[in-house]
Amino acid sequence: MKTLSTLLIVVISLILGLNDRKAPLLNALEGAWEIETLNGEALGHRGVFLIQEPYAFYTEFNVEKKTFVGSRGGMIEIIGNKISFKAEFDTWAEAQIGVTYQITATLKGAQVSLDFKADDQAFNMTLNRLDNGSGDLAGAWRITDRMRNGEMSAMTLGARKTIKMISGTRFQWAAFNSETKQFSGTGGGTVILENGKYNEHIEFFSRNPDRVGADLSFDFKVDGNKWDHSGKSSTGSPIREIWTKQ
Repeated sequence: MKTLSTLLIVVISLILGLNDRKAPLLNALEGAWEIETLNGEALGHRGVFLIQEPYAFYTEFNVEKKTFVGSRGGMIEIIGNKISFKAEFDTWAEAQIGVTYQITATLKGAQVSLDFKADDQAFNMTLNRLDNGSGDLAGAWRITDRMRNGEMSAMTLGARKTIKMISGTRFQWAAFNSETKQFSGTGGGTVILENGKYNEHIEFFSRNPDRVGADLSFDFKVDGNKWDHSGKSSTGSPIREIWTKQ
């Protein structure tokens, strides 16, 4: 009887695992990835993919030349090995904003292969893992409150939004309006959290390449789904922001 009971538990566990295929792949794909090849060829510059449910950002840049090549990002849903990605901004192709891409993922260890179609063309992208998306601030965050004249005030939330993605080692923010297809800017690089400090090293900045190479440090604390971010901006002005996890 004990053997039969054990066998039943194993079978039930397998059935539940098959019916809940979303969670394992989603957890495995979250984090930061760096592109190795696109259709079998290297880019010639860096391409970084951040995946933190329910958002994903992909950006190409050159740190040495301080060049921002382009970026796209939007909402993501993963079911089994199928990824549904709806673009909310795209600096390469504005016409693709609002378009939903269907992507097939093949994960092998620390490498993932993504196959998808865009404009009736087939693409294959191979990426290598940079981190697994863990940490106190890992996730996708939207700015919801900001200090003005020394007082915190809630922002009016509409179609325009600023989203910041944070993985275990990288960050990227982007400001955009998916309804009007207006793109306001983006920046990103590496991030380190230590001793209550949030430390950024900027590797790309779409509006001002002179910001590349800058290091910024802020105080931070997390309370539930709220991230309290405070310190001084790159110009020395005091800032305090509240970001809400998406």
